[in-house]
Amino acid sequence: MRKGEIKLSWLLLGSLIASTGTSFVWPLTTIYVHDYLKQSLTTAGFVLCIESIVMIVGSYFGGHIYDRLNSHHWLLASIGLSMASMFILIFFNGWPAYPILLILNGFGGAIANTLVNSLATSIKKYDSRYVFNMLYFTANIGVVLGTLLVGFIIDINIRYIFFITFVLFFLFFMIAKKHYNNPTKSHQDQSEVKSDNEVVKTNIRNIVIIGLILLTYLAIQIGYSQWQSNLSVYMQSLGIAVKKYSLLWTLNGLLIVLGQPLINYIDEHFNVNEYAKIYVGFLLFALAFASLIIAKDYTHFVLSMVVVTIGEVITFPTISSLVNKLSSASEKGRFQGFVSMAASLGHAIGPLLGGLIIEISSYEILFFWMVVLVVLSGGTCVMLTGIRGKKQRR
Repeated sequence: MRKGEIKLSWLLLGSLIASTGTSFVWPLTTIYVHDYLKQSLTTAGFVLCIESIVMIVGSYFGGHIYDRLNSHHWLLASIGLSMASMFILIFFNGWPAYPILLILNGFGGAIANTLVNSLATSIKKYDSRYVFNMLYFTANIGVVLGTLLVGFIIDINIRYIFFITFVLFFLFFMIAKKHYNNPTKSHQDQSEVKSDNEVVKTNIRNIVIIGLILLTYLAIQIGYSQWQSNLSVYMQSLGIAVKKYSLLWTLNGLLIVLGQPLINYIDEHFNVNEYAKIYVGFLLFALAFASLIIAKDYTHFVLSMVVVTIGEVITFPTISSLVNKLSSASEKGRFQGFVSMAASLGHAIGPLLGGLIIEISSYEILFFWMVVLVVLSGGTCVMLTGIRGKKQRR
């Protein structure tokens, strides 16, 4: 145990509130930039690319803060930056104010997200699989709430979106201020410090395994980002309303909310190998992206989203848990930062790359290349880490 260990319940509540607020913003970006601000898909992709690059920096900074600085103060500052961005967007949401403030919000959110995930590694009362599964579970309840409402609220007034998000971030700030104090390491954690006070680094074998897993995670996020960006415009071109696109994310969140407890039960009672779980998840993502090649009506998009979500439930929290177990105590923040960076890099490359491929060729070609990326990276990961990974111990 750590002295002053953060209660999981408060960490989950903060995650729920922050995720709900974030889910009011991200589904709108491509549609808002393209349809309301009258910019091209490539421009919208460029905005998302810059935001994601800034989030990569924020994720790295967040990991460094957790390992070496006072994470509590920096967490409050990062949430405060997101709050300020949303408050200003209530009054100034045209071009170029919207992308500038969106990027500032992304920077603050990336730091906060990495710090929350790093704080989750300090909770010793529960197995890390349970902690990250529950963190993912509550975050996606937020996705359900946010995406369910955003499609309706935007039809009233875009300002309401930013006002509600500001209020939610304020609540998150108050919870973090009172309940997210820095945990101090116990003697057990200090066992990873050498006698000359030099910390024990993560061994090379584990770093290689983490790197291969995160390479596939990056490929998945490049494809996943199409759902959050270019696919909204594609569905509209097929005559499918924005509200129906928004409801797909509500479905995504509901399936996660229903499926995550089942995953927790299976993990607790059957001790499923975590490597096997992520390999199955890689396969499901490849199948889901492949299904988009022939998707032309709403039913097909629903089915594809179901497969994507099952892969997501199995894979995303397991990756965070595995990285936690493979990294040394002195580098927990650093490697959780790398997890966030892989996701952000995927979101940086994905929309811009997708927009360029669409303008050069077609949506079908885009989906084909997403399948190729996942199959190649996932296959490499399975071949090089499969046998050794199952035997790996930290």
